[in-house]
Amino acid sequence: MNILVVNWTWYPSGGDWTYVENVTNLYKQHGHNVIPFSMKDDRNYPSAYADYFIENIDYKKVKPGLAAGIKVVTKSIYSTEAQKNLERLLATVKIDFAHINVIHHYITPTILKILKQRNIPIIWTLHEYTPICPESTFISHGKICERCYGGAFYNCVTHTCKKGSYLASTVAALENYVHNYLDYYAYVDHYLCPSVFLYEKFKAFNFHTDKLVQLYHGYNYAEIDAALAVPKTNDEKYIVFVGRLEKIKGAHTVLKAMLMCPDIKLKIVGDGTQENELQKFKEAHNLKNVTFLGKQNKQQTLQIINDAQFLICASEWYEVLGFTVVEAMALKKPVIGSAIGAIPEMVINNNTGFLFEPGNAQQLAGLITSLYNAPDKIAEMGKNARHHITGLINTEKHFEGLQKLIVGL
Repeated sequence: MNILVVNWTWYPSGGDWTYVENVTNLYKQHGHNVIPFSMKDDRNYPSAYADYFIENIDYKKVKPGLAAGIKVVTKSIYSTEAQKNLERLLATVKIDFAHINVIHHYITPTILKILKQRNIPIIWTLHEYTPICPESTFISHGKICERCYGGAFYNCVTHTCKKGSYLASTVAALENYVHNYLDYYAYVDHYLCPSVFLYEKFKAFNFHTDKLVQLYHGYNYAEIDAALAVPKTNDEKYIVFVGRLEKIKGAHTVLKAMLMCPDIKLKIVGDGTQENELQKFKEAHNLKNVTFLGKQNKQQTLQIINDAQFLICASEWYEVLGFTVVEAMALKKPVIGSAIGAIPEMVINNNTGFLFEPGNAQQLAGLITSLYNAPDKIAEMGKNARHHITGLINTEKHFEGLQKLIVGL
């Protein structure tokens, strides 16, 4: 079959890309052809279909002025360019079905109508919450917010949920109102939910409940196994935090916890808008046991995790799944994770790691100290973690689930 895989990037850009790359390789391994549709970018992997990609939209480089602003806003809600380019592509290649991933704000759901007009079946893997939350994360000013329940998207504006800006919040709310009014989401045949938590949340918000399918991601563990085979590079003993340095990822809570664990070393892998603030916190409190390593490539990151005692996942939003947790557990590392979103589906308390209340630095510090000083517990939980995660996040199971859906289309 010819499978159209749609995503806002065609290069490593986070957890969404990890899934896109895995499922693309999975399709190819089973003899199918993958035709990508994405946004142009110098970082993209080469593709014979790159000429059909839409022009890059970089919101950080938007020129000042009303005209430029209106143009970008319009493209972020209703992309006629995406429609036209997709029509050109469909005139060239026969597509058997489409697999949608992250498209909001860039490619936009307007392409769904083009696909449905040609009777092309559509599967959409949900990576975030945009269809039911204009802000995408259910976070408003650092706190969980579900005020938009029932399609009351105006709350995003009145509470300036998007970046604390009336303008950004208005655009986000307008986007949701437009897509719901035009009923684009009805064109999708199946919505894949990577976790039980996300499935239940979309169901609770009455979002096309008859089309929601809970199916955990697959994952190619070859790189994990290769990292496991590499001997530990040194005898340094430390714990690790890997993730974007943003408020919702909880790095600030981890640093507060480390104030209470002065004899335990922490390595932080990642970058983000909070990096300077976190560095200042470290300096102000003389946290000599904390080292910022910046962003690392995947191989380096896996090796850093592999050499660590365990991983901290301190997210404070409704985490959809979290491939960092998957990778750490596959590397036989226990995870101390916040009890929110899909994290408890991976981190089984007192079995594959420990759970703590999101944002509770004191509780986190206690668990860090307790586990760090229990090497036998670390080894036991590490084995449990590997067994649990490879059974849960499993390529064979994922493809089996996809096949059942595709056959029924």
